[in-house]
Amino acid sequence: MKVIAYLERTRLWNQAVSDALRAWSWFVRHPWHRLWDESAGCGVMECCPNPPELRWVLDVVVAVLPPNDARKLRKQIEALDEQW
Repeated sequence: MKVIAYLERTRLWNQAVSDALRAWSWFVRHPWHRLWDESAGCGVMECCPNPPELRWVLDVVVAVLPPNDARKLRKQIEALDEQW
């Protein structure tokens, strides 16, 4: 949690990790997720998330977490990625 808090405070935004994980989970489960178009939508994460941005946040978090924690998060993300 310390690593995530530091990352959010210095490089991202408050609750960035939980926001990105929640938005990615919603996005891949949404039946219209394959229709994502960068030029369409409002860009608000809760409404029209940007998949590359969400994945970037999640990849950064995995890169800075201790190995055991990174492995656990990576498994969660991989399960979601299978739906993409």
